[in-house]
Amino acid sequence: IDLGHALAGSAGNPSLSGAGSLIAGSTTSLDLANAAAQAPLALIFGITEIGVPFSGGVLVPSPDLVVTGLVTNAAGGAVFAAPWPAGVPSCVSLTMQAWIQDATGPFGLTASSAVRVTTP
Repeated sequence: IDLGHALAGSAGNPSLSGAGSLIAGSTTSLDLANAAAQAPLALIFGITEIGVPFSGGVLVPSPDLVVTGLVTNAAGGAVFAAPWPAGVPSCVSLTMQAWIQDATGPFGLTASSAVRVTTP
């Protein structure tokens, strides 16, 4: 589910989308598009949605897990794929959002739209 709240930057509104069945062992992927080219980014994962003001935008997920050290490609995109972990209970929701370093954004940052997934 796309929750919106993208914060525009040099390439427009960054968007985050996901694909996968969320079944243990199946490939799950996140696709970031319309971000600044070759820019550092962080993926933020949260069990709850907090929707608080942050760096001129809205931080949607609670920052339960923050993955740093990532970079967009020359086209301003990135794809992250991994097997869905075993043991995640049914009906668990997870919210994700990317924050990207971009000099054209407020405070030098832009944000993707946030997405929410719920395990079957």
